[in-house]
Amino acid sequence: MKSEKEILSEFVALVFKANDDEDCLSKKCLMNGSLSSVRQVANDAIEISSQMRKSDQTKLDAKLLSLGLPSLHSLQNKSFREFMIILNRGSIKKEQEYRLVRSISETEVLSNKHQECAYNLLECYEQART
Repeated sequence: MKSEKEILSEFVALVFKANDDEDCLSKKCLMNGSLSSVRQVANDAIEISSQMRKSDQTKLDAKLLSLGLPSLHSLQNKSFREFMIILNRGSIKKEQEYRLVRSISETEVLSNKHQECAYNLLECYEQART
């Protein structure tokens, strides 16, 4: 499964149509930066993608799915982005995070792989609490 940084870098490159390795918004360039900087650029890409025409959003969504990335709807979902931060860390630290992971695991926002990871996070947190 791709890391949060890889997912966001590919998403940004698609939104900004950055194919050239020299482009600062290309996946290659973004992967050299920090995760927090990639998250900031991804937030801009999310905002821009939400302003696209529906036909362009549909094309972008199809491209994302063909590359094995989360859907555009998932990336635009704030809970999904928060879930990715928790998943990247590898553990649930607070009750609030537990509730977020539990609620998002019960929706169709997550892919099967992400849903499986969510269940593992929940199980580890619940076992540590007992």
